[in-house]
Amino acid sequence: MSRLGKLLRFLTVCVLFFCIVGQYGLVEAQNNGEYYTIMLKNENDFDKFYKEAESKGIDIVYTVKEIGLLQLRSTNSEISWVENNKHVEEANPSVRVVDNEANSTSTVLPLPSLWDLQWDMQAITHNGKSYNTYSGDKNVTVGIIDSGITPSHHDLKDNLVPGSKNLVPKGGLRGEEPDETGNISQIQDLTGHGTHVAGLIAANGYMKGIAPNIGIKSYRVFGSHSADSSWVIKAIVEAAKDDVDVINLSLGSYLIKGKTFSNGEKSTEELAEIKAYEKAIKYAQKLGSVVVASAGNDSLNVRDRQAMDNFIKEKLKEDNVTFKGKVFDIPAALPGVVTVSSTGPSGEMSSFSNFGKGFVDIVAPGGDYKFLEQYGAEKWVSEGWLQKEQILSTAPNGAYFYAAGTSVASPKVSGTLALIIDKYHYKDKPQKAINHLYRYGINKEKHNKDFGHGELDTLGAVSK
Repeated sequence: MSRLGKLLRFLTVCVLFFCIVGQYGLVEAQNNGEYYTIMLKNENDFDKFYKEAESKGIDIVYTVKEIGLLQLRSTNSEISWVENNKHVEEANPSVRVVDNEANSTSTVLPLPSLWDLQWDMQAITHNGKSYNTYSGDKNVTVGIIDSGITPSHHDLKDNLVPGSKNLVPKGGLRGEEPDETGNISQIQDLTGHGTHVAGLIAANGYMKGIAPNIGIKSYRVFGSHSADSSWVIKAIVEAAKDDVDVINLSLGSYLIKGKTFSNGEKSTEELAEIKAYEKAIKYAQKLGSVVVASAGNDSLNVRDRQAMDNFIKEKLKEDNVTFKGKVFDIPAALPGVVTVSSTGPSGEMSSFSNFGKGFVDIVAPGGDYKFLEQYGAEKWVSEGWLQKEQILSTAPNGAYFYAAGTSVASPKVSGTLALIIDKYHYKDKPQKAINHLYRYGINKEKHNKDFGHGELDTLGAVSK
C-alpha cells in the first residue's frame, strides 16, 4: 500500500466520518444477472423493436426512447435473437458505474459564516466580488445528475426549483437495492455526493456556491451503490427535455472501444453505451443545454494510450478479462462536453486529477492531498491543513463536510456557465455560452499546457 493509502486508512480513525470523493471509477462490461444494453440503428424503430421483443417474452427493464436505447434482462437464446435483429446496431452486457471511494473528513462547523473556510470560492470569485457583479436568478437552471439531494438543507432549499427526478428504477442496481421504489420523486441523497455538488453550485446560506441565486434540479442516478450507465444517459435526455440550461456530470466511466475477451468469449466491436452517450449529448445540445463533466481522479494522462491501457489491464486482471482497443474516459472525452480537471490551493494540477492535452477544456479548484502527504494525517487534521486544501460544501445531515476531486471542480464551471447564460441572454445558445466562458472566464495570469483554455475566473466571466 502506498504512503498516501496508509494515511487515508489511518484517517478513518482520526475523523468523524468519511465521504465519497468523486463518483468515478472503472467501468467494464459485466454480465450481471443477464442484463444487456441495446442500441438501435434508428430511434424511430423503437416501437417496432419494443413490440417484437415483448412478443418474444423478453424482459425490458429500462428505456431511453429518444435515442433508441433499451436495457433487457435476457437468456442466452433471447440475446442471440436480439443481436441478429435488423433494428439493432449494438448489443452488449450492461455497463455499470463503479464508485471510487476515498476518505475525507466531515464535521459540523461553527455558524453562521463559513466564508473564511471557502478558499476555493474566494479564489475564483475574487473574494466575493463576482457575487456583487452578478449572482444569477432562477430563470436559469443547472441540472445535477448525481446521487440526489437533501431538499431540506438550509443552504439549498430556496434554490431547488420544481422538477427534480429520480431515474433509479425499482430494485436499484440489478435488483439488489430493495429500498429503491422507482418513485420519480425519490430524490433524497443517500451518499452525500450529490448534495455536496449542489452546494458548490448554488448554496446560499452559511456558505456560498458559485451562483447563489441560480436554480438547481436534481436528477438522481445513484442509490446506495453504483449506477447503471443507461440511467445516466436517460438523465441527460430528461434534463434536456426539462429545459435545463447546464447539465453537471460529476461522474464518469472508462469504456473500451474495441473487443473485450472474458473466458474465451468476445464482446461486440463497440459498447452500446458509448454511442448512447454521444447521442444523448447531441440531443441535449440540440435542445439548448450545455453539458459539463469531470475528468476523473486517477492521475492519468488520458492522451497517453499506453498509460490508459496499463491502468485498465491491471484493473481487469482480477476478473480474467483482456481487451484490444482504445480506452475512453466517458463522458468527459466526448465531443461537445466541457471537460473539467482539478487544481489545488497552490494553483497546480491536483495530484489525483486526470489530465491531457486536447482532453481538458478548463480547470477549477477541486482540492488536493499534497498537505496530507507532506504533514501526515495527525497534523493534517489537528493543525488545520485539511481545511487549507479540501473543499467545503453541504452535507445530507444539514451540516457541511470536506471533500476533494474533479467532481467538486466541475460544479463551479457549471455554475459559472449558468451565470453567463443568465446575464448575457444565451438561453438555448450553448456554444455561445461556452465561447464566452473560454474568452472571459479564464485567469489570464495562469498558464499551464494541461489546463486547456485555462483556470476558471468567475468574476471575469460575469464582468464583460
